[in-house]
Amino acid sequence: MAEQMLYEPRKLYNQQFKQQFHDNAGLYYDALARKAGTDIGLNAEHVRAYDKAMEEVKAAERKLGKAKTSRGFLIAGFVIAFIAATICLVVGIMNAAALWWLFLVAAALLGLGIWGVIALKTAVNKKVRAAQAELDEKKAASDKILGLCKEDMASLNGLLDDTMPQEVLEKTTPIIDLDGQFRPDRLCYLMERFGMQEGEDENTSVEGVISGQIQGNPFILEKVFTHDFHDKVYEGSLTYTYTRTTRDSKGNIVTHTYTDTLYAEVEHPAPFYGHETRLIFGSEVAPDLTFSRAPSGKSGASEKEAAKFVKERVKQLDKLEEKAVKSGRQFTKLGNDEFEAYFGADDRNNEVEYRLMFTALAQRNMLDLLKNPEPYGDDFYMVKDKMLTSVASGHSQNFDYHPSVNFFYDYDFKAGRAKFVAYCDAFIKGLFFDLAPILSIPLYQLHKPREYIYENQYPCHTTSYEHEIMANRMKQEDFRPDGADPSLPLLLKQMTAKASERCDEVRIDALSYQTFPEVDFVPKMGKDGHMHSVPVHWTRYEEVHAQNNIGIYDSKQSRPTFMHDSLKPFADYLKDNNFYFERGLVSFFLGEKEHLNAKQDEDIASIFKSDAN
Repeated sequence: MAEQMLYEPRKLYNQQFKQQFHDNAGLYYDALARKAGTDIGLNAEHVRAYDKAMEEVKAAERKLGKAKTSRGFLIAGFVIAFIAATICLVVGIMNAAALWWLFLVAAALLGLGIWGVIALKTAVNKKVRAAQAELDEKKAASDKILGLCKEDMASLNGLLDDTMPQEVLEKTTPIIDLDGQFRPDRLCYLMERFGMQEGEDENTSVEGVISGQIQGNPFILEKVFTHDFHDKVYEGSLTYTYTRTTRDSKGNIVTHTYTDTLYAEVEHPAPFYGHETRLIFGSEVAPDLTFSRAPSGKSGASEKEAAKFVKERVKQLDKLEEKAVKSGRQFTKLGNDEFEAYFGADDRNNEVEYRLMFTALAQRNMLDLLKNPEPYGDDFYMVKDKMLTSVASGHSQNFDYHPSVNFFYDYDFKAGRAKFVAYCDAFIKGLFFDLAPILSIPLYQLHKPREYIYENQYPCHTTSYEHEIMANRMKQEDFRPDGADPSLPLLLKQMTAKASERCDEVRIDALSYQTFPEVDFVPKMGKDGHMHSVPVHWTRYEEVHAQNNIGIYDSKQSRPTFMHDSLKPFADYLKDNNFYFERGLVSFFLGEKEHLNAKQDEDIASIFKSDAN
């Protein structure tokens, strides 16, 4: 399998791995059901009964809705009747001689209104109460059946863990070796051997990470929350009226009224937020080579369109080659014009290493990715910076590789299985095709890096990436600075971290803003020939920070073990509900001034029955 994977990754995925991934996800869920002792047949019966009960609930809701609508019309009718009767009486009294017949109309309307009130208090309200009672009864019955469905699935839902999609992928594709956590040894390897920097950007916070290796070459797929502060355009308008006088054909003065709307813009600094997901791959292949490429926008183009695109790009590259010769810069086209056109990388700095990487097979594999629109086409940016290669794809920007395990919970085995398999299909496809540009270059897989010996020099038990991920998973209110606008997100950044014997104590800085409404008045000339002040409302942002400590402990437990054995004693010990468990890691809120002490460290370790190592 590994040898096949060195060639034509897209073709291999479509012909083999796609179905294997799908099948193995179903088998994985079925194995969990057997382990949990889930009675699938009984659950199916209960689900059918629940679906039938819900149909009856919906019918009862419609019946109640009709009864309430009828009551509404009746109330509106007798209210109108009383109002009309009152009007008739008043008008009749004022004109008794001429409009005496209005007293008869008022009496009839009054009688109609009284009949409506009696009908409301007897038959109509009784009908509404009966419909409401029927609905309550149907809901109670459906809730009872739903409870049975949940009982059927409780043991299976209790076995669900955070790492399930990764396990399905590894079972199908052993060449992609994923980690349970982003461990310190993996981070140190990327930093010391390949030059990756750790947490340099103060305007980003890590929200998720998947780490692993391909033939010994390490990689991570990271999702970061991004923050920027720059000018924002605010718009305002002012509508006014003005008059002008003219004389008509007879000499009379005529006044005309006009309406005019003035618009204005102002710029003021404001925060902007976003997310970015990218793959970072470490390899000693072509260690001095740098280049970048962007999507060509030509996936799925017709033969005519593709030929025109290649022809135009070749002209551009010919000019670039001529300029490079004159300036002494290295740039020489490959013999494959189609690859040069689609892949780009015009800014490469080392032609020898570039050709070493992009052999004829690598070019063919890459074109297979770039020209075909399925499954994603050419949707990725790729940057090589010496021994680090990063890939940022369009499809991964909109996919959650780190959902809460609650996402997979379901009361219906069939629906839960379908949801799990569908997510695994999407997870594996997304990750595989983020790796596909790497896998398309055989040398990346054929070259195994020199042996790396991790000497346990990392300052903490867990990495800063995991520190920020766990902080971002916790209840955000506890981190929010005083006065910060609660509608704005928090940027949580690790400041410092220190390790006790078993736990990490991490200082988290939360950045947010206080907001203040402001208004600028912008002078604008109107059609009436006068200057007007157009109001433009904007928001002033004042940066605020809060710093709090959290503890992070590697329990080395699965989610089912934690939920069954450790959750209650851990929660009782902390006396606080702001903690989070994921992939064996437990994070818990300490506060602004509280610190871990040796006794707490030992107590927490004893709860999880784990060694210091």
